[in-house]
Amino acid sequence: MTSVRFLRASMLLVVMVVPALGCSDIIQDASPFSEQEARCDLRPVDPQCTDVRKFKGPSLATFQGVCGSLTSAKKGATGYAEDAKCDSAASLGGCQTTNGDGSVQTNWYYAGDKYKTVDDAKKECSGGQSWVAPAP
Repeated sequence: MTSVRFLRASMLLVVMVVPALGCSDIIQDASPFSEQEARCDLRPVDPQCTDVRKFKGPSLATFQGVCGSLTSAKKGATGYAEDAKCDSAASLGGCQTTNGDGSVQTNWYYAGDKYKTVDDAKKECSGGQSWVAPAP
């Protein structure tokens, strides 16, 4: 299983219950928590960085734990950072999912041996993810 799929599947645990609660705007508005963001940067070992934005919950512990598992397997990866986003402007683009709780997860891909073109990176999108272009 690639690290992207593992991260995506693990983040599903965070939002699995939320779709049963209703529309993401209602959930976001009702949440007593402020918005959080975090990133899991696997570079320079793997040309990928995943970030979660607009997360309103008590903790990003699941995301942090999954990132820790991935980075321990990829010695030298940058790893987890809270209150941080991936450098999307330097990327080829990314695969994005808006979760039932209104949070947005994007797996950003960077040019190199693994992803030479945008089309190479687009092949990573699956399961309802949409491709997004790099943002300045």
